[in-house]
Amino acid sequence: MYAIQDAKIRRLTEVDGLSCAEVEVQPGNTGDPSLLVYVAATQPGNSLEVVRIVRNHSDAVLDWYNNNMHTAFEDATETAFENSEGIAAGEDKARFQSELLAFGLLGPTLQRYLVGQG
Repeated sequence: MYAIQDAKIRRLTEVDGLSCAEVEVQPGNTGDPSLLVYVAATQPGNSLEVVRIVRNHSDAVLDWYNNNMHTAFEDATETAFENSEGIAAGEDKARFQSELLAFGLLGPTLQRYLVGQG
C-alpha cells in the first residue's frame, strides 16, 4: 500500500478531455516515488475519481524544466496497484483513492474546484 505523507493540488488541467486536478502526492515510505495523481468528477453524481497516476522520478537538478527525458515521469495508471500483497488491485486502488480524498481538506477542495460545490 502506498502511504501518503503529503498531498497538494498543483493545477487544474485536462486529461483525455476531462477537467482534472493534478495532485502532487509525497510518499510516506522511503523509496517510493512521488506521484502526480489526476482526479476528475465523474457523471452521474459528480463523485471524484482518480483517472491517471504518474510516477514522478524527476530530479530537481536534472529535470528542472519538467521534461520527460529518461522516464522522469512514468504513466502508472494501469500498473500502480498490481503488486499489492494479499489485496486485489481494484481494492488497493479504491483504498488509495479514499485515503487521498480524505487527506486534510483535499477532498472538499477538489469537490469545490471540479464540481462547484463542497
